[in-house]
Amino acid sequence: MVFAAAGVVLCAYFIFFKDRPDLIYLLSVCLLILVIAYVFQYQIDQLMIRGVPQTLDNDMRQMLLATSAHFREMPIPNKQMAEDRMVRWVMKKDFINKNEQKAPPDVHYMLAWYAILLTMHRKEFLYDGIDRIVFYHHPFLSPGHPDDVHISEVEQEDGTVIISVPHLLKGHMEKGMYNIGLHTMAESYAACYLREKITWPEDIWDQLEAISSIPKSKIDAYIGLPVDDPWPVAVHHQVMYRKANIPEVTQHLPQLMKTRT
Repeated sequence: MVFAAAGVVLCAYFIFFKDRPDLIYLLSVCLLILVIAYVFQYQIDQLMIRGVPQTLDNDMRQMLLATSAHFREMPIPNKQMAEDRMVRWVMKKDFINKNEQKAPPDVHYMLAWYAILLTMHRKEFLYDGIDRIVFYHHPFLSPGHPDDVHISEVEQEDGTVIISVPHLLKGHMEKGMYNIGLHTMAESYAACYLREKITWPEDIWDQLEAISSIPKSKIDAYIGLPVDDPWPVAVHHQVMYRKANIPEVTQHLPQLMKTRT
């Protein structure tokens, strides 16, 4: 893409400033290559790295080792697979920053880590259909919920995840904070991969509160929207609390029985 763009600039310079109309065909070829490279950049990137294991840069790896016991305690082959999948997941997503404030790359990989943690047992891990990640830097309103200020939303029909960066960072970095990144990716997992309805016990919310000491009302208030489906909260608790043993979660995510803190 860089070479094609350089070719376009050089050809345009010679055509318009050096009176070289014979270069119009070369300009057309460079433009065509540039358009093809731009439109199919993801597919080209995938061809370039096919069969080549991908790794995180050292700073990103050290961040995860310092902040995630689950990543730290993984066997080396699982770590290598997780890193490869995280890189490919991030490459596949379109990250959109709101309010002209750019989210740091660490944030991309925090979400990628939770996406991959939940799919370590699956061949499919790219969450196809959830292709855009929108970052706000504060609680937000959205077209789906124009009257409720909230910090996380999965818009399945639009294939979009919307999340507040400060809350994502707090949930990942600060012990005791509700992990909205994990919650959001659990909700995305359900949208992409759960094909059967889970039959929850009638007292599931009481069970979840007993595990975490957090009542549903506080989770609703923190997120800014009512959580009608127990799944993302149950997945969150299964990962985050040592005493959690939620059969409805481990039935679908058996790897969490081995990676809980």
